[in-house]
Amino acid sequence: MPKIKFSHKYTKLADHFNDTIKTARLLGVFTIYLQEQHAAFLNYDTDNGTYGLPTSGEYMILLFQKPDTPGVTGKNLFTTLRRYTPQKMNYYMGEVGEIFDIVLN
Repeated sequence: MPKIKFSHKYTKLADHFNDTIKTARLLGVFTIYLQEQHAAFLNYDTDNGTYGLPTSGEYMILLFQKPDTPGVTGKNLFTTLRRYTPQKMNYYMGEVGEIFDIVLN
């Protein structure tokens, strides 16, 4: 199973019971430029600046679906930003649809 690493317990990684999820399915990969993103999105992605980002540069948005929580309806999505390289883009595009292990450093 592929893995994705996070530097700490981001709020977006919590399930409905406020536990950190262990897995998530990659639904899509999109390229963006940080300098074109609204501050609200960047604050969401970095837990209000807990993890700093450069002010500009090409990045990828990875769109994930959290596992279903028993007794809770609806799907839960989250995104994460990763620095763009052609190699990383090819890797993640090849993993769309796969379930990733969530690894906290």
